[in-house]
Amino acid sequence: MAGAGLAVPRIDVPPMPAQLSLADAQSSSGVVWAYRFDGNGKPELVPRDEMPVLTPAEGFVWIHLDLVHTRAQSWVAEHDELPAAARELLLARETHQRLDHSAGFAWGIAHDLTRDIVDRTDNVGILAWAVGERFLLTGRREALQSIRKAVDALNAGEHIGSPAELFEHIIEYLIDDATDAVVRLSDEVDSIEDQLLLDRLDDGPGRVGSVRRSAILLHRQLTGLHLLFRRFAETPSGRAAPEAMRSCALRLLLRVDTLHQDVQSVQDRARLLQDEITARSASQTNKQLYVLSILTALFLPATFITGLFGINVKGLPWVEADYGAFLVALACLGAALLTLVLLRRRGVIGG
Repeated sequence: MAGAGLAVPRIDVPPMPAQLSLADAQSSSGVVWAYRFDGNGKPELVPRDEMPVLTPAEGFVWIHLDLVHTRAQSWVAEHDELPAAARELLLARETHQRLDHSAGFAWGIAHDLTRDIVDRTDNVGILAWAVGERFLLTGRREALQSIRKAVDALNAGEHIGSPAELFEHIIEYLIDDATDAVVRLSDEVDSIEDQLLLDRLDDGPGRVGSVRRSAILLHRQLTGLHLLFRRFAETPSGRAAPEAMRSCALRLLLRVDTLHQDVQSVQDRARLLQDEITARSASQTNKQLYVLSILTALFLPATFITGLFGINVKGLPWVEADYGAFLVALACLGAALLTLVLLRRRGVIGG
């Protein structure tokens, strides 16, 4: 995570035009990038020496902020076009997923996977956003995977018709990442099941534990999105929200619900696998204890006899005999055989 006042991380900056002005007004204001969309939805990267306008006369803009940057916080605080609650959310260090709205705006927080220099990680970052009629404003404190995918799509020439549609694309990329994670977890569960059935699983508890931890994180993320979109799209409190955002929430809700069920299925399978591994481990331990108990019972008489003959007192038999040691060993063996016969008769040892 970048510190306050530091340069924007390179991994989060899209490709720039070949010729750039030395002045970089956007970076000095905490703007990671800005895209301008014309009336047909064609994206254009705003030059670095030009500060984007939050409410353009034509089309709309997407402005992405580094919320760690102190100037970005000042930039948000200065824009009265944003509702006060939206500005407060963007400036706060809120970590819970949420979705709020007014008559013409919607804003909230979503969880997304973070990125390192190469690819995504398993860590969860915070995406703060605000959607208006002519703008999408997003902010992050760490580089995020869904934002990177959205930028790649725009650089490839994808057209976006409205800020709500762009927001929907970003959340869809977020859901796609969660889908990929669910597929990987499902494949891992399949592999564990196969190894378990073949009785070749040596690291089962660790692998199942890792699957359950990842599934729990995904479940929490999707549960938050599910609750937010359902409340926003289906309850009376969401009726005053912009119609475009309500329609977006309904479509996203369908995808989240399906994926939520898949994550729940992975959790259930991992829980059953953990129970089976625990049961097999307990059964194996019981078998080992059983064998140890039988051996202890067999050698107990022999131990008693050797202990008895080890007493240094007069009157012990075979002390002076030439074959005394042999006779004692024979007595120990006979005692062990007698114990074995008694255990078999009592059913302790199977026939």
